[in-house]
Amino acid sequence: MEALRRAPSRTFVPLALPIDIIDFPKLPHPRVTVAIRISAPIFMGGATAEGAIELTIDGGPKTLRAQRKLPPLSVDRISVALVGIERSGARQYMFRCLMTDLIDEAHPPPIGMARPNQPMSDRLWDVMPSKTALPFRLDLPVVLGPTPFKSRKNNVTYMISVLVEAKVDGRRTYIRTSEEVTVLTVHDPEKALINLPNPLVVTDEVQSSRRGSLETVVLTAGVHRQTWISGYPLYVDVRIAIRGGRTVRKIELQLERSTFVYAHAAPSDETGLGETLRLPDRCENKVISKATCLGWQVTGHSSDLKTCGLFIPPGLASVDAGRFFGVRFFLNVKITVSFAKYLTVQLPITIIHPNSIDIPPNSLAQVAATIEHKHRYRTSTTPDTSYRYRAGQAFLAARRQSFERTTRNTLTHEEINDLARRLDEPINLATQQQQQPRRRASTSLIGANPNTNLKTRYRNSKFLEGTSSFRSPPSSPSRSPIINIAIPPQREPPAIPIRRTHRASLEEQSSRQRLLDNQHSNMQRRRTRSSVEDRRYRGPRLQRSTSGLKFSSSEDGDDGEDGDPFIARAGGCNRGL
Repeated sequence: MEALRRAPSRTFVPLALPIDIIDFPKLPHPRVTVAIRISAPIFMGGATAEGAIELTIDGGPKTLRAQRKLPPLSVDRISVALVGIERSGARQYMFRCLMTDLIDEAHPPPIGMARPNQPMSDRLWDVMPSKTALPFRLDLPVVLGPTPFKSRKNNVTYMISVLVEAKVDGRRTYIRTSEEVTVLTVHDPEKALINLPNPLVVTDEVQSSRRGSLETVVLTAGVHRQTWISGYPLYVDVRIAIRGGRTVRKIELQLERSTFVYAHAAPSDETGLGETLRLPDRCENKVISKATCLGWQVTGHSSDLKTCGLFIPPGLASVDAGRFFGVRFFLNVKITVSFAKYLTVQLPITIIHPNSIDIPPNSLAQVAATIEHKHRYRTSTTPDTSYRYRAGQAFLAARRQSFERTTRNTLTHEEINDLARRLDEPINLATQQQQQPRRRASTSLIGANPNTNLKTRYRNSKFLEGTSSFRSPPSSPSRSPIINIAIPPQREPPAIPIRRTHRASLEEQSSRQRLLDNQHSNMQRRRTRSSVEDRRYRGPRLQRSTSGLKFSSSEDGDDGEDGDPFIARAGGCNRGL
Protein backbone atom coordinates (compact mmCIF):
# COMPACT_ATOMS: atom_id res chain seq x y z
CA MET A 1 0.00 0.00 0.00
CA GLU A 2 2.92 2.32 0.62
CA ALA A 3 4.03 1.87 -2.97
CA LEU A 4 0.67 3.06 -4.31
CA ARG A 5 0.18 6.04 -2.02
CA ARG A 6 -1.20 9.25 -3.50
CA ALA A 7 1.52 11.20 -5.27
CA PRO A 8 1.49 14.92 -6.07
CA SER A 9 0.93 15.79 -9.71
CA ARG A 10 3.51 17.90 -11.52
CA THR A 11 2.48 17.10 -15.09
CA PHE A 12 3.92 19.22 -17.90
CA VAL A 13 4.53 19.07 -21.65
CA PRO A 14 8.24 19.10 -22.50
CA LEU A 15 9.54 21.61 -25.00
CA ALA A 16 11.66 18.96 -26.76
CA LEU A 17 9.85 15.68 -27.38
CA PRO A 18 11.84 12.59 -26.32
CA ILE A 19 11.68 10.99 -29.77
CA ASP A 20 14.48 8.56 -28.86
CA ILE A 21 11.84 6.55 -26.96
CA ILE A 22 10.50 5.39 -30.34
CA ASP A 23 13.79 3.77 -31.31
CA PHE A 24 15.05 2.83 -27.84
CA PRO A 25 12.12 2.02 -25.55
CA LYS A 26 14.39 0.07 -23.15
CA LEU A 27 17.90 0.86 -21.91
CA PRO A 28 19.05 -1.69 -19.28
CA HIS A 29 21.90 -1.36 -16.75
CA PRO A 30 23.52 -4.09 -14.62
CA ARG A 31 23.41 -2.14 -11.37
CA VAL A 32 19.96 -0.47 -11.66
CA THR A 33 16.69 -2.30 -12.25
CA VAL A 34 13.53 -0.33 -13.03
CA ALA A 35 10.02 -1.85 -13.06
CA ILE A 36 6.66 -0.17 -13.69
CA ARG A 37 3.57 -1.10 -11.75
CA ILE A 38 0.39 0.58 -12.96
CA SER A 39 -2.77 0.86 -10.87
CA ALA A 40 -5.33 0.04 -13.59
CA PRO A 41 -5.39 -1.76 -16.94
CA ILE A 42 -7.01 1.20 -18.71
CA PHE A 43 -6.79 4.97 -18.28
CA MET A 44 -9.37 7.53 -19.35
CA GLY A 45 -8.93 11.04 -20.66
CA GLY A 46 -9.82 13.59 -18.02
CA ALA A 47 -8.61 11.30 -15.21
CA THR A 48 -5.09 10.40 -14.07
CA ALA A 49 -2.58 7.70 -14.92
CA GLU A 50 -1.23 6.42 -11.61
CA GLY A 51 1.21 3.78 -10.54
CA ALA A 52 4.58 3.26 -8.92
CA ILE A 53 8.19 2.82 -10.00
CA GLU A 54 10.12 0.04 -8.30
CA LEU A 55 13.78 1.05 -8.34
CA THR A 56 16.38 -1.50 -7.23
CA ILE A 57 20.03 -0.38 -6.86
CA ASP A 58 22.80 -3.01 -6.64
CA GLY A 59 20.33 -5.79 -5.97
CA GLY A 60 19.04 -4.33 -2.71
CA PRO A 61 20.53 -3.64 0.75
CA LYS A 62 20.99 -7.29 1.81
CA THR A 63 22.86 -8.84 -1.08
CA LEU A 64 26.44 -9.86 -1.67
CA ARG A 65 26.80 -7.16 -4.29
CA ALA A 66 25.98 -4.54 -1.69
CA GLN A 67 28.78 -5.81 0.55
CA ARG A 68 31.36 -5.54 -2.18
CA LYS A 69 33.14 -2.34 -2.92
CA LEU A 70 31.68 -0.86 -6.13
CA PRO A 71 32.15 2.48 -7.89
CA PRO A 72 29.92 5.22 -6.53
CA LEU A 73 26.51 5.71 -8.14
CA SER A 74 24.75 9.07 -8.28
CA VAL A 75 21.26 9.89 -9.55
CA ASP A 76 20.58 13.11 -11.36
CA ARG A 77 16.95 12.80 -12.41
CA ILE A 78 14.09 10.28 -12.54
CA SER A 79 11.15 11.13 -14.79
CA VAL A 80 7.99 9.40 -16.03
CA ALA A 81 6.47 10.13 -19.45
CA LEU A 82 3.27 9.09 -21.24
CA VAL A 83 3.80 9.13 -25.00
CA GLY A 84 1.52 8.42 -27.98
CA ILE A 85 3.17 7.06 -31.15
CA GLU A 86 1.75 6.59 -34.65
CA ARG A 87 3.44 4.14 -36.99
CA SER A 88 2.85 3.37 -40.65
CA GLY A 89 5.42 1.03 -42.16
CA ALA A 90 8.85 2.48 -41.46
CA ARG A 91 7.51 5.93 -40.62
CA GLN A 92 6.98 6.90 -36.99
CA TYR A 93 5.58 10.00 -35.35
CA MET A 94 5.06 11.09 -31.69
CA PHE A 95 1.82 13.05 -31.36
CA ARG A 96 1.49 13.15 -27.54
CA CYS A 97 3.90 13.50 -24.60
CA LEU A 98 3.11 14.21 -20.93
CA MET A 99 5.88 14.13 -18.35
CA THR A 100 6.47 14.45 -14.61
CA ASP A 101 9.70 14.47 -12.53
CA LEU A 102 9.98 12.27 -9.46
CA ILE A 103 13.56 13.15 -8.44
CA ASP A 104 15.44 16.28 -9.50
CA GLU A 105 17.47 19.03 -7.90
CA ALA A 106 14.42 20.35 -6.04
CA HIS A 107 13.04 16.96 -4.96
CA PRO A 108 15.54 14.67 -3.20
CA PRO A 109 15.24 10.87 -3.15
CA PRO A 110 13.67 9.04 -0.17
CA ILE A 111 15.61 8.54 3.04
CA GLY A 112 16.28 4.87 2.49
CA MET A 113 17.73 5.53 -0.97
CA ALA A 114 20.12 8.50 -0.53
CA ARG A 115 23.31 8.31 1.54
CA PRO A 116 22.97 10.15 4.84
CA ASN A 117 24.85 13.38 5.59
CA GLN A 118 26.08 13.82 2.05
CA PRO A 119 25.19 17.09 0.34
CA MET A 120 24.27 17.14 -3.33
CA SER A 121 27.31 17.78 -5.51
CA ASP A 122 26.97 18.92 -9.11
CA ARG A 123 23.16 18.33 -9.09
CA LEU A 124 23.70 14.67 -8.24
CA TRP A 125 22.31 12.59 -5.39
CA ASP A 126 24.57 9.80 -4.07
CA VAL A 127 22.54 6.65 -3.58
CA MET A 128 23.25 3.39 -1.78
CA PRO A 129 22.03 -0.19 -2.34
CA SER A 130 18.27 -0.11 -1.78
CA LYS A 131 14.89 -1.11 -3.09
CA THR A 132 12.46 1.83 -3.32
CA ALA A 133 8.96 2.39 -4.65
CA LEU A 134 8.28 5.83 -6.08
CA PRO A 135 4.57 6.61 -6.78
CA PHE A 136 3.70 8.79 -9.75
CA ARG A 137 0.62 10.49 -11.14
CA LEU A 138 0.00 12.04 -14.55
CA ASP A 139 -2.98 14.28 -15.26
CA LEU A 140 -4.57 13.40 -18.60
CA PRO A 141 -6.54 15.80 -20.80
CA VAL A 142 -10.10 14.98 -21.87
CA VAL A 143 -9.09 14.62 -25.53
CA LEU A 144 -5.93 12.56 -25.73
CA GLY A 145 -5.83 11.50 -29.35
CA PRO A 146 -6.84 8.55 -31.50
CA THR A 147 -7.92 5.23 -30.04
CA PRO A 148 -5.22 2.53 -29.82
CA PHE A 149 -5.14 0.57 -33.07
CA LYS A 150 -3.09 -2.30 -34.42
CA SER A 151 -2.84 -3.83 -37.89
CA ARG A 152 -0.16 -5.45 -39.99
CA LYS A 153 1.40 -2.17 -41.16
CA ASN A 154 -0.28 0.59 -39.17
CA ASN A 155 -0.73 1.06 -35.44
CA VAL A 156 -1.33 3.64 -32.72
CA THR A 157 0.16 2.87 -29.30
CA TYR A 158 0.53 4.57 -25.92
CA MET A 159 3.42 3.86 -23.57
CA ILE A 160 4.54 4.84 -20.08
CA SER A 161 8.29 5.25 -20.03
CA VAL A 162 10.59 5.76 -17.04
CA LEU A 163 13.99 7.39 -17.53
CA VAL A 164 16.75 7.37 -14.88
CA GLU A 165 19.66 9.75 -15.51
CA ALA A 166 22.62 8.58 -13.40
CA LYS A 167 26.35 8.86 -13.17
CA VAL A 168 28.51 5.78 -12.52
CA ASP A 169 32.18 6.28 -11.76
CA GLY A 170 32.11 9.73 -13.37
CA ARG A 171 30.40 8.61 -16.56
CA ARG A 172 26.81 9.63 -17.38
CA THR A 173 24.44 6.82 -18.22
CA TYR A 174 20.72 6.42 -18.97
CA ILE A 175 18.46 3.63 -17.76
CA ARG A 176 15.00 3.32 -19.32
CA THR A 177 12.10 0.94 -19.32
CA SER A 178 8.71 1.26 -21.09
CA GLU A 179 5.37 -0.47 -20.86
CA GLU A 180 2.42 -0.26 -23.22
CA VAL A 181 -0.87 0.94 -21.74
CA THR A 182 -4.42 1.52 -22.96
CA VAL A 183 -5.56 5.13 -22.94
CA LEU A 184 -8.98 6.20 -24.27
CA THR A 185 -10.58 9.51 -25.09
CA VAL A 186 -13.87 10.11 -23.28
CA HIS A 187 -16.98 10.63 -25.44
CA ASP A 188 -19.99 12.52 -24.19
CA PRO A 189 -22.69 9.83 -23.86
CA GLU A 190 -25.46 12.39 -24.39
CA LYS A 191 -24.03 13.25 -27.80
CA ALA A 192 -22.32 10.06 -28.97
CA LEU A 193 -25.35 7.75 -28.83
CA ILE A 194 -28.07 10.26 -29.62
CA ASN A 195 -30.33 9.52 -32.57
CA LEU A 196 -29.94 11.56 -35.73
CA PRO A 197 -32.62 14.21 -36.42
CA ASN A 198 -33.31 12.38 -39.69
CA PRO A 199 -32.26 8.78 -40.44
CA LEU A 200 -29.21 8.27 -42.64
CA VAL A 201 -30.67 6.65 -45.77
CA VAL A 202 -29.12 5.41 -49.02
CA THR A 203 -31.06 4.13 -52.06
CA ASP A 204 -29.97 2.39 -55.24
CA GLU A 205 -31.71 0.43 -57.97
CA VAL A 206 -30.86 -1.99 -60.76
CA GLN A 207 -32.78 -2.59 -63.98
CA SER A 208 -32.83 -5.64 -66.16
CA SER A 209 -34.72 -6.89 -69.19
CA ARG A 210 -36.67 -10.11 -68.95
CA ARG A 211 -38.90 -11.52 -71.69
CA GLY A 212 -39.23 -8.15 -73.36
CA SER A 213 -40.24 -6.27 -70.19
CA LEU A 214 -38.18 -3.97 -67.98
CA GLU A 215 -37.83 -5.04 -64.35
CA THR A 216 -36.56 -2.81 -61.54
CA VAL A 217 -35.30 -3.72 -58.07
CA VAL A 218 -34.95 -0.84 -55.56
CA LEU A 219 -32.86 -1.28 -52.40
CA THR A 220 -33.02 1.22 -49.51
CA ALA A 221 -31.04 1.02 -46.25
CA GLY A 222 -31.05 3.39 -43.30
CA VAL A 223 -29.71 3.72 -39.75
CA HIS A 224 -31.11 5.90 -36.97
CA ARG A 225 -27.68 6.78 -35.59
CA GLN A 226 -24.12 6.74 -36.92
CA THR A 227 -22.10 5.85 -33.79
CA TRP A 228 -22.00 2.24 -32.59
CA ILE A 229 -20.09 0.38 -29.90
CA SER A 230 -17.67 -2.44 -30.57
CA GLY A 231 -18.75 -5.75 -29.11
CA TYR A 232 -22.45 -4.90 -29.52
CA PRO A 233 -24.92 -5.52 -32.38
CA LEU A 234 -25.63 -3.00 -35.10
CA TYR A 235 -29.13 -2.56 -36.57
CA VAL A 236 -30.15 -1.34 -40.02
CA ASP A 237 -33.54 -1.00 -41.72
CA VAL A 238 -33.67 -2.61 -45.18
CA ARG A 239 -36.47 -2.07 -47.69
CA ILE A 240 -36.72 -3.92 -51.01
CA ALA A 241 -39.22 -2.97 -53.71
CA ILE A 242 -39.54 -5.09 -56.85
CA ARG A 243 -41.33 -3.92 -59.99
CA GLY A 244 -41.22 -7.12 -61.95
CA GLY A 245 -41.40 -10.86 -61.57
CA ARG A 246 -38.03 -11.45 -59.89
CA THR A 247 -37.64 -12.76 -56.35
CA VAL A 248 -34.88 -11.68 -53.95
CA ARG A 249 -33.91 -14.51 -51.62
CA LYS A 250 -30.48 -13.52 -50.25
CA ILE A 251 -29.78 -10.36 -48.20
CA GLU A 252 -26.28 -10.05 -46.75
CA LEU A 253 -24.75 -7.50 -44.34
CA GLN A 254 -21.01 -6.77 -44.31
CA LEU A 255 -18.84 -4.68 -41.99
CA GLU A 256 -15.93 -3.32 -44.01
CA ARG A 257 -12.85 -1.56 -42.66
CA SER A 258 -11.03 0.96 -44.85
CA THR A 259 -7.55 2.20 -43.95
CA PHE A 260 -6.51 5.38 -45.75
CA VAL A 261 -2.74 5.86 -45.95
CA TYR A 262 -1.42 9.35 -46.67
CA ALA A 263 1.94 10.24 -48.14
CA HIS A 264 1.78 13.96 -47.34
CA ALA A 265 1.41 15.72 -44.01
CA ALA A 266 -1.86 17.47 -43.19
CA PRO A 267 -1.86 21.29 -43.27
CA SER A 268 -2.54 23.07 -40.01
CA ASP A 269 -3.14 26.53 -38.61
CA GLU A 270 -2.65 28.18 -35.23
CA THR A 271 -5.68 26.47 -33.72
CA GLY A 272 -4.72 22.96 -34.86
CA LEU A 273 -5.37 20.83 -37.87
CA GLY A 274 -7.24 22.62 -40.63
CA GLU A 275 -10.36 21.13 -42.17
CA THR A 276 -8.78 20.16 -45.44
CA LEU A 277 -9.08 17.15 -47.71
CA ARG A 278 -6.03 15.03 -48.42
CA LEU A 279 -5.69 12.59 -51.25
CA PRO A 280 -4.78 9.15 -49.83
CA ASP A 281 -1.78 7.38 -51.26
CA ARG A 282 -3.52 4.02 -51.00
CA CYS A 283 -6.59 2.45 -49.43
CA GLU A 284 -6.66 -0.95 -47.74
CA ASN A 285 -10.11 -2.55 -47.48
CA LYS A 286 -11.02 -5.61 -45.46
CA VAL A 287 -14.35 -7.23 -44.58
CA ILE A 288 -14.41 -7.78 -40.82
CA SER A 289 -17.72 -9.60 -40.30
CA LYS A 290 -20.73 -10.84 -42.28
CA ALA A 291 -24.33 -11.75 -41.54
CA THR A 292 -27.24 -13.05 -43.64
CA CYS A 293 -30.92 -12.29 -43.09
CA LEU A 294 -32.29 -15.82 -42.98
CA GLY A 295 -35.91 -16.65 -43.70
CA TRP A 296 -36.66 -13.44 -45.57
CA GLN A 297 -37.42 -13.21 -49.26
CA VAL A 298 -39.25 -10.64 -51.37
CA THR A 299 -41.37 -11.87 -54.25
CA GLY A 300 -42.12 -10.05 -57.49
CA HIS A 301 -44.44 -7.04 -57.74
CA SER A 302 -44.18 -6.37 -53.99
CA SER A 303 -42.13 -4.52 -51.38
CA ASP A 304 -41.09 -5.38 -47.84
CA LEU A 305 -39.28 -3.75 -44.92
CA LYS A 306 -37.24 -5.46 -42.22
CA THR A 307 -34.71 -4.57 -39.52
CA CYS A 308 -31.53 -6.67 -39.74
CA GLY A 309 -28.74 -6.99 -37.19
CA LEU A 310 -24.97 -7.42 -37.46
CA PHE A 311 -22.64 -8.15 -34.54
CA ILE A 312 -19.59 -5.87 -34.29
CA PRO A 313 -16.50 -7.78 -33.13
CA PRO A 314 -14.83 -6.43 -29.97
CA GLY A 315 -11.60 -4.47 -30.21
CA LEU A 316 -12.60 -2.35 -33.23
CA ALA A 317 -12.55 1.43 -33.22
CA SER A 318 -12.50 4.22 -35.77
CA VAL A 319 -9.29 6.26 -35.95
CA ASP A 320 -9.34 9.87 -37.03
CA ALA A 321 -6.91 10.76 -39.79
CA GLY A 322 -3.54 11.56 -38.25
CA ARG A 323 -0.11 12.15 -39.71
CA PHE A 324 0.07 8.92 -41.74
CA PHE A 325 -3.28 7.09 -41.79
CA GLY A 326 -6.91 6.97 -40.73
CA VAL A 327 -9.43 4.14 -40.21
CA ARG A 328 -13.10 4.25 -41.20
CA PHE A 329 -15.85 1.62 -41.15
CA PHE A 330 -18.69 1.08 -43.62
CA LEU A 331 -21.82 -1.05 -43.53
CA ASN A 332 -22.59 -2.80 -46.80
CA VAL A 333 -26.07 -4.15 -47.60
CA LYS A 334 -25.91 -6.58 -50.51
CA ILE A 335 -28.74 -8.43 -52.28
CA THR A 336 -28.59 -11.01 -55.05
CA VAL A 337 -30.83 -10.03 -57.95
CA SER A 338 -29.92 -12.82 -60.36
CA PHE A 339 -27.22 -15.44 -60.87
CA ALA A 340 -24.46 -12.91 -61.65
CA LYS A 341 -26.03 -9.59 -60.71
CA TYR A 342 -25.80 -7.92 -57.30
CA LEU A 343 -26.99 -4.66 -55.79
CA THR A 344 -25.03 -3.11 -52.92
CA VAL A 345 -25.51 0.08 -50.88
CA GLN A 346 -23.03 1.46 -48.35
CA LEU A 347 -23.49 3.45 -45.13
CA PRO A 348 -20.61 5.11 -43.20
CA ILE A 349 -20.57 4.37 -39.47
CA THR A 350 -18.34 5.23 -36.51
CA ILE A 351 -17.26 2.58 -34.01
CA ILE A 352 -16.02 3.52 -30.54
CA HIS A 353 -14.58 1.57 -27.64
CA PRO A 354 -17.21 0.61 -25.03
CA ASN A 355 -15.21 2.14 -22.19
CA SER A 356 -15.19 5.50 -23.96
CA ILE A 357 -18.71 6.05 -22.64
CA ASP A 358 -18.91 3.36 -19.93
CA ILE A 359 -16.16 4.77 -17.72
CA PRO A 360 -14.47 2.42 -15.22
CA PRO A 361 -15.25 3.11 -11.56
CA ASN A 362 -11.70 4.09 -10.65
CA SER A 363 -11.80 7.02 -13.11
CA LEU A 364 -15.45 8.00 -13.01
CA ALA A 365 -15.27 10.71 -10.34
CA GLN A 366 -12.16 12.31 -11.83
CA VAL A 367 -13.60 12.37 -15.36
CA ALA A 368 -16.85 13.90 -14.12
CA ALA A 369 -15.02 16.63 -12.23
CA THR A 370 -12.74 17.39 -15.18
CA ILE A 371 -15.58 17.67 -17.70
CA GLU A 372 -17.63 19.84 -15.37
CA HIS A 373 -14.65 22.11 -14.70
CA LYS A 374 -13.90 22.36 -18.42
CA HIS A 375 -17.45 23.34 -19.38
CA ARG A 376 -17.92 25.61 -16.38
CA TYR A 377 -15.00 27.90 -17.24
CA ARG A 378 -15.39 27.67 -21.01
CA THR A 379 -16.49 30.94 -22.59
CA SER A 380 -19.63 30.58 -24.65
CA THR A 381 -21.66 33.10 -26.63
CA THR A 382 -24.95 31.34 -25.98
CA PRO A 383 -26.48 31.56 -22.48
CA ASP A 384 -27.53 28.62 -20.34
CA THR A 385 -25.11 26.13 -21.90
CA SER A 386 -23.77 24.71 -18.65
CA TYR A 387 -22.90 21.04 -18.82
CA ARG A 388 -23.80 18.58 -16.10
CA TYR A 389 -22.33 15.10 -16.28
CA ARG A 390 -24.34 12.39 -14.56
CA ALA A 391 -22.33 9.35 -13.64
CA GLY A 392 -23.69 5.92 -14.46
CA GLN A 393 -26.07 7.06 -17.22
CA ALA A 394 -23.84 6.49 -20.24
CA PHE A 395 -26.11 3.98 -21.95
CA LEU A 396 -29.34 5.54 -20.63
CA ALA A 397 -28.67 8.98 -22.11
CA ALA A 398 -29.80 8.19 -25.66
CA ARG A 399 -32.92 6.34 -24.52
CA ARG A 400 -33.79 9.08 -22.04
CA GLN A 401 -33.52 11.79 -24.70
CA SER A 402 -35.61 9.75 -27.14
CA PHE A 403 -38.28 9.31 -24.44
CA GLU A 404 -38.23 13.04 -23.62
CA ARG A 405 -38.55 13.93 -27.30
CA THR A 406 -41.50 11.52 -27.65
CA THR A 407 -43.33 12.75 -24.53
CA ARG A 408 -42.61 16.43 -25.07
CA ASN A 409 -46.01 17.05 -26.70
CA THR A 410 -47.90 14.47 -24.64
CA LEU A 411 -50.12 15.24 -21.65
CA THR A 412 -48.77 14.18 -18.28
CA HIS A 413 -50.65 12.13 -15.67
CA GLU A 414 -51.58 15.23 -13.68
CA GLU A 415 -52.80 17.10 -16.77
CA ILE A 416 -54.97 14.16 -17.84
CA ASN A 417 -56.53 13.88 -14.35
CA ASP A 418 -57.13 17.63 -14.23
CA LEU A 419 -58.78 17.57 -17.67
CA ALA A 420 -61.02 14.66 -16.65
CA ARG A 421 -62.04 16.50 -13.49
CA ARG A 422 -62.89 19.64 -15.46
CA LEU A 423 -64.95 17.66 -17.95
CA ASP A 424 -66.90 16.01 -15.12
CA GLU A 425 -67.68 19.30 -13.34
CA PRO A 426 -70.45 20.57 -15.73
CA ILE A 427 -72.14 17.17 -15.60
CA ASN A 428 -72.16 17.24 -11.79
CA LEU A 429 -73.51 20.80 -11.74
CA ALA A 430 -76.27 19.90 -14.16
CA THR A 431 -77.19 16.91 -12.00
CA GLN A 432 -77.27 19.07 -8.87
CA GLN A 433 -79.49 21.67 -10.53
CA GLN A 434 -81.93 18.97 -11.54
CA GLN A 435 -82.03 17.55 -8.01
CA GLN A 436 -82.37 20.90 -6.18
CA PRO A 437 -85.90 22.49 -6.11
CA ARG A 438 -86.42 25.79 -7.92
CA ARG A 439 -86.46 28.93 -5.80
CA ARG A 440 -88.27 32.14 -6.52
CA ALA A 441 -85.93 35.02 -7.22
CA SER A 442 -86.21 37.77 -4.64
CA THR A 443 -85.36 41.39 -5.20
CA SER A 444 -83.20 43.27 -2.75
CA LEU A 445 -81.47 46.57 -2.57
CA ILE A 446 -78.29 46.64 -4.63
CA GLY A 447 -75.26 46.57 -2.37
CA ALA A 448 -77.11 45.18 0.67
CA ASN A 449 -76.37 41.85 2.27
CA PRO A 450 -79.40 39.52 1.88
CA ASN A 451 -78.52 37.67 5.10
CA THR A 452 -79.18 40.70 7.31
CA ASN A 453 -82.63 41.54 8.71
CA LEU A 454 -84.73 44.53 7.76
CA LYS A 455 -83.78 46.73 10.73
CA THR A 456 -80.09 46.20 10.15
CA ARG A 457 -80.43 46.94 6.43
CA TYR A 458 -82.29 50.22 6.99
CA ARG A 459 -80.69 51.31 10.23
CA ASN A 460 -80.82 55.04 9.36
CA SER A 461 -84.45 54.97 8.12
CA LYS A 462 -87.50 56.13 10.10
CA PHE A 463 -89.86 53.21 10.68
CA LEU A 464 -93.51 54.11 11.35
CA GLU A 465 -95.33 51.77 13.61
CA GLY A 466 -98.63 50.46 12.27
CA THR A 467 -97.89 51.53 8.72
CA SER A 468 -96.15 49.81 5.85
CA SER A 469 -94.16 52.73 4.46
CA PHE A 470 -91.00 54.54 5.41
CA ARG A 471 -89.09 57.55 4.14
CA SER A 472 -85.32 57.90 4.17
CA PRO A 473 -83.95 61.05 5.78
CA PRO A 474 -82.98 63.54 3.06
CA SER A 475 -79.30 64.24 2.65
CA SER A 476 -80.07 67.79 1.49
CA PRO A 477 -83.13 70.02 2.00
CA SER A 478 -83.72 70.35 -1.71
CA ARG A 479 -83.52 66.72 -2.87
CA SER A 480 -83.99 63.39 -1.15
CA PRO A 481 -81.57 60.52 -1.91
CA ILE A 482 -82.46 58.04 -4.61
CA ILE A 483 -82.04 54.35 -3.76
CA ASN A 484 -81.68 51.97 -6.67
CA ILE A 485 -84.04 49.01 -6.55
CA ALA A 486 -83.40 45.90 -8.62
CA ILE A 487 -86.07 45.44 -11.27
CA PRO A 488 -87.37 41.88 -11.51
CA PRO A 489 -86.78 40.12 -14.82
CA GLN A 490 -89.52 40.50 -17.36
CA ARG A 491 -91.65 37.49 -18.08
CA GLU A 492 -92.98 36.59 -21.44
CA PRO A 493 -96.82 36.59 -21.69
CA PRO A 494 -98.32 33.14 -21.56
CA ALA A 495 -99.11 31.75 -24.99
CA ILE A 496 -102.56 30.36 -25.57
CA PRO A 497 -102.52 27.05 -27.38
CA ILE A 498 -104.40 27.21 -30.66
CA ARG A 499 -106.75 24.36 -31.27
CA ARG A 500 -107.96 23.21 -34.62
CA THR A 501 -111.55 24.58 -34.81
CA HIS A 502 -113.72 26.80 -37.00
CA ARG A 503 -112.70 30.30 -38.18
CA ALA A 504 -114.72 32.22 -35.55
CA SER A 505 -112.94 30.43 -32.70
CA LEU A 506 -109.53 31.25 -34.19
CA GLU A 507 -110.41 34.95 -34.45
CA GLU A 508 -111.67 34.94 -30.85
CA GLN A 509 -108.45 33.33 -29.59
CA SER A 510 -106.27 35.79 -31.51
CA SER A 511 -108.21 38.73 -30.05
CA ARG A 512 -107.81 37.32 -26.53
CA GLN A 513 -104.06 36.94 -27.18
CA ARG A 514 -103.79 40.59 -28.29
CA LEU A 515 -105.68 41.67 -25.17
CA LEU A 516 -103.29 39.79 -22.90
CA ASP A 517 -100.32 41.30 -24.75
CA ASN A 518 -101.67 44.82 -24.23
CA GLN A 519 -102.31 44.18 -20.55
CA HIS A 520 -98.78 42.82 -20.11
CA SER A 521 -97.22 45.85 -21.85
CA ASN A 522 -99.29 48.25 -19.71
CA MET A 523 -98.22 46.36 -16.60
CA GLN A 524 -94.55 46.68 -17.50
CA ARG A 525 -94.96 50.39 -18.35
CA ARG A 526 -96.58 51.08 -14.97
CA ARG A 527 -93.86 49.20 -13.15
CA THR A 528 -91.14 51.19 -14.87
CA ARG A 529 -92.92 54.53 -14.29
CA SER A 530 -93.71 53.81 -10.64
CA SER A 531 -90.21 52.47 -9.87
CA VAL A 532 -88.15 55.08 -11.75
CA GLU A 533 -90.05 58.32 -12.44
CA ASP A 534 -92.42 58.55 -9.44
CA ARG A 535 -89.69 57.55 -6.99
CA ARG A 536 -88.21 61.06 -7.11
CA TYR A 537 -91.42 62.43 -5.50
CA ARG A 538 -92.91 59.58 -3.51
CA GLY A 539 -89.75 57.89 -2.26
CA PRO A 540 -88.69 54.29 -2.83
CA ARG A 541 -91.27 51.57 -3.15
CA LEU A 542 -90.90 47.81 -3.57
CA GLN A 543 -93.47 46.74 -6.14
CA ARG A 544 -93.11 43.03 -5.67
CA SER A 545 -91.45 40.86 -3.05
CA THR A 546 -91.47 37.19 -2.30
CA SER A 547 -91.91 37.92 1.41
CA GLY A 548 -95.32 39.63 0.83
CA LEU A 549 -94.18 43.09 2.06
CA LYS A 550 -95.31 46.36 0.42
CA PHE A 551 -93.64 49.72 0.89
CA SER A 552 -95.28 52.85 -0.49
CA SER A 553 -95.64 56.53 0.31
CA SER A 554 -98.36 57.66 2.69
CA GLU A 555 -99.67 60.03 0.06
CA ASP A 556 -100.70 57.35 -2.46
CA GLY A 557 -101.87 54.44 -0.38
CA ASP A 558 -104.65 53.55 -2.83
CA ASP A 559 -102.53 53.58 -5.95
CA GLY A 560 -101.35 50.04 -5.44
CA GLU A 561 -104.85 48.66 -5.01
CA ASP A 562 -106.27 50.49 -8.05
CA GLY A 563 -103.24 50.07 -10.26
CA ASP A 564 -101.05 47.03 -10.20
CA PRO A 565 -102.73 43.83 -8.95
CA PHE A 566 -99.37 42.51 -7.70
CA ILE A 567 -98.99 45.56 -5.45
CA ALA A 568 -102.52 45.08 -4.12
CA ARG A 569 -101.74 41.53 -3.06
CA ALA A 570 -98.48 42.61 -1.44
CA GLY A 571 -100.30 45.38 0.41
CA GLY A 572 -102.79 42.93 1.83
CA CYS A 573 -100.04 40.85 3.28
CA ASN A 574 -98.38 43.94 4.72
CA ARG A 575 -101.46 45.09 6.57
CA GLY A 576 -101.41 41.88 8.46
CA LEU A 577 -98.06 42.90 9.97
